[in-house]
Parts: sequence; structure tokens; C-alpha cells
Amino acid sequence: MSYQVIARKYRPQRFADVVGQEHVTQTLANAIGQKRIAHAYLFCGPRGTGKTTIARIFAKCLNCTGGPKADFAEGDERAQEIADGRSLDVLEIDGASNNGVEQVRELRETCKFAPAAAGAREVSLRHDRSAEGAADDPLALPAV
Repeated sequence: MSYQVIARKYRPQRFADVVGQEHVTQTLANAIGQKRIAHAYLFCGPRGTGKTTIARIFAKCLNCTGGPKADFAEGDERAQEIADGRSLDVLEIDGASNNGVEQVRELRETCKFAPAAAGAREVSLRHDRSAEGAADDPLALPAV
């Protein structure tokens, strides 16, 4: 068994497991339940408040088998792929290391493809204002 960081080992896997962000998890669960899912979400806040965790749970809810649904099955195969980081339809990108214009263009090209197995494709871009000024522009402009 490979080593896993404690924060990842004990990361909440469902909205009900998240502590201290009930207003966020309830809002997202209501959006899923009412089938009023927006095309983009911004998770903002200081370090350690659960932005990435909630984004991953939200991706599992949207891509679960028979979904989108806020309460997916415990052993759902698609949810497990996302939790393990093996899903082709959920991309987590760090803005600090992918801060060049070429990497942003590559991201935009990747987003043009339809989802491989799930109903939607999610891109979680952790952006901490470390991208070059020129790299910010392709993110803001619509695809041509």
C-alpha cells in the first residue's frame, strides 16, 4: 500500500461529512435536487476551508451513476474513480504550476471534447493569482 497524506486519507467523501460549510453543501445539494446546476462555480476562501474537497464531492454528485444526485451510492464506480483521481472527466489543475499561455491553451483544447464516461466534464482550476498576465487572458476570453 502506498503512502497517503493524512489530509487526503481522511478527506470527507460526501456533503454530509463536511463540517463548518453546511451553507455551501446545502446550497449545492439543493441545486442538484432541483436540477438547477449552473455552468460554473467559484469556490473562494482562505486555505483550509474545504474548497477543493467540496469541488470534488460536487463532481462526484454530478457524475455518479444515474446522477446527478446529491446522495450517490456508497460503492458507486464513477464516484470512486473521482476519489482516486482516475476519472478522465474530472480535471484538477494547479494554477501555480500551469501558469503559462501554452498550458492554458492546452486546457481549453481539452475542454472541447465530450465526457468519456460521465454526463459532464468538470475542471477544477486552483488559481491563486500566480499565472502570468498573458496566461490570464485566454482563461477570460470565450473560445473562438
